[in-house]
Amino acid sequence: MKELSIDLKNCFGIKSLEYKFDFGDAANRKKSFAIYAPNGLMKTSFTKTFERLAQGKEPVEERFYRAAQATVLIDGAPINQNAIYVLKSEIDLSQESPEISNILVNPDKKKRYDTLVLNIDKQKGKAISSLQKLSGVPKNDIEAKILEDVGEKDFVSCLAVLHDGSGVSENLPYSYGTVFDQKVIDLLKNPDFLENAKEFSERYQEIFKQEGTIFKKDVFNPIRAERSFETLKTQGYFECGHLLYLNGDSSPVGVAEAEGRVKALLNKIESDQRLNSIKQSIAKNAQTQAIAGLFESLGFNEIEALLNGLKEENQKGFKRLFWKNYINACKESPLYLELHANAKDELELIEQEAASLAPEWASAVELFNSRFTEMPFRLEVENQVKAALGKEQAKLSYVFKDDGAEVRLRRNELMTLSQGEKRALYLLNFIFEIEARSKLGHETVFIIDDAADSFDYKNKHAIIQYLEDIESKPNVYQIILTHNYDFFRGVAAKFVHRKKCLMANKHPNKIELEEAQGVKNYFTGILCKRFNTCRRAMCASIPFARNIIEYTKGEGDPDYLLLTSLLHQKQNTDTITHQNFVDVYNAAFGCNHVGTNVTIKSIIIGEADAISLNPVQTGLNLEDKVVMSMAIRLLAEKYMLDQIRVVLNDQNYWCNDHSQFGKLLGKYSQLLPASPAIPVLRKVSVTVSSNIHLNSFMYEPILDLSIGHLAELYNEVKAL
Repeated sequence: MKELSIDLKNCFGIKSLEYKFDFGDAANRKKSFAIYAPNGLMKTSFTKTFERLAQGKEPVEERFYRAAQATVLIDGAPINQNAIYVLKSEIDLSQESPEISNILVNPDKKKRYDTLVLNIDKQKGKAISSLQKLSGVPKNDIEAKILEDVGEKDFVSCLAVLHDGSGVSENLPYSYGTVFDQKVIDLLKNPDFLENAKEFSERYQEIFKQEGTIFKKDVFNPIRAERSFETLKTQGYFECGHLLYLNGDSSPVGVAEAEGRVKALLNKIESDQRLNSIKQSIAKNAQTQAIAGLFESLGFNEIEALLNGLKEENQKGFKRLFWKNYINACKESPLYLELHANAKDELELIEQEAASLAPEWASAVELFNSRFTEMPFRLEVENQVKAALGKEQAKLSYVFKDDGAEVRLRRNELMTLSQGEKRALYLLNFIFEIEARSKLGHETVFIIDDAADSFDYKNKHAIIQYLEDIESKPNVYQIILTHNYDFFRGVAAKFVHRKKCLMANKHPNKIELEEAQGVKNYFTGILCKRFNTCRRAMCASIPFARNIIEYTKGEGDPDYLLLTSLLHQKQNTDTITHQNFVDVYNAAFGCNHVGTNVTIKSIIIGEADAISLNPVQTGLNLEDKVVMSMAIRLLAEKYMLDQIRVVLNDQNYWCNDHSQFGKLLGKYSQLLPASPAIPVLRKVSVTVSSNIHLNSFMYEPILDLSIGHLAELYNEVKAL
């Protein structure tokens, strides 16, 4: 790849942006660009645009629904979606859930995998809740009980084995939770209970041998008889004139006579004194109220079925009967089975890919640990051996150590990590993609959106070092976007060629990328060189020079105090001339500049007036922002001093406090609490007050202020 050209129209927040990223010829390869863009300008929109292209989709304009266009070419040909990888600034760790997977795989597939698993898990939860209501088994015990009783390898297999799709279940007059309560199981071991149960069963079976019975043990009991007659009636059998032959009869009978015969036999069973006596003995000896109630309420045939099912040799089948009934009666079960079946193949494919890539993930984890040594944890692949052999998908753990103690946590167990620490996993995905694509020789443009966000200072430099390593990898190209000027200068100092350090500038209808100026040291690179030719550069040098004098001579030095009077409205502010400042500057830096008798304050206000008339500017223009900030605060402090003097009737009032603006605002608000100027003055305090005290190595806060915003605030203060 030699050139990446972009032409974006209405892509998210970008109205228009055209640029050609010239990566150079084969002999002079500098394959990284860095773009500094203040917050809200274009960074996120640029990232979203390439993210959509990587997904094979067109970008959109989300607010006004204008037609979007994105022409992105590599050496004149449309870019392939597989040639794009986007590292976003926001942390995307998918949904937080106990069921979130720990496999390491491509982030998009990881997200898809977790979505499938979570959807299945939600439906599983619904099915378990329904089964809990039907069975009376505690919700937390449902899955374990089913696995134990059905004997399949997992929950879904158990449901699949027992679900016949009929939606029909046998109406058992007792629940699993009642019958297989632990106290009931203990009761089955009681000799008195067993003796009575045995006698009850023997006596009950005698009824099946009585003369005239239509029942047959284990074949046709009273319950089945009632159901058989009910089914025949429902299907219209008797309405057609059909009759029934009952065993032992010489002639057929109708439904009324058949039901009468059954009723008479049941009455005979119910009136059997010995059977009733045994039944009462069983209930009396029962150790639980629930089982005693059952014996009181159930018919003899139902008790017989219950006692038969509770026999040790029959319990397994009896339990399966319960679960089969519940699973077929549960409306959530088929939905869960269907959802699982539909997702099964896709889940297996992702798991297979994860297993095949496990050795590469293990290497990426080691690389991460070697680079980011200041983390409070170490990343490890918990199944290292099998993962390295590609036999299992890699599973990640966070290992924390403190005073000899060690704890390992999985992703879903992390509750106390900072954003930077959580971002470690996100960055690990990036490292893996870089290493994997580089080995495969796939030509890829990496769009890196504020990779250092949420990391501490040491790890920011670890990221810069890794990005520098990427520069040497074949077929890997980088466009690094950031709103952190310190990070921007860091990559420029390390490996990004100065001509490829770009500044994003906003115009009314477009965004332009231009070569950044003064990246290494704005004071020496820009302001010092333009001191005699640009009044704004000269004025912006005041806080820089003041810092140097503070460090070398201290805050009590007369030159330091003079420059302080150019940043705050003091007794001598209006009389300090250009020549006065030049003399201080020459003494501090060994120069021989010549000044004039024009006051510095008038120069500052004059330049601020000019800037406010042209709020749309290109380039870093740090000097313009410094001048505007100085002018805003000088005017605001003069306004407050004038108003306070009127209220106090003291024309000699001055504020000489170290934190002058804050003290003046506090006194002004106390004396004039209803003043409509207070919101404007508070805006000055928040926007510019602390940003003026800058130096050559820390002026990022003021860079994020747009000239347009400063011009608007300047005009508000002037209007006071």
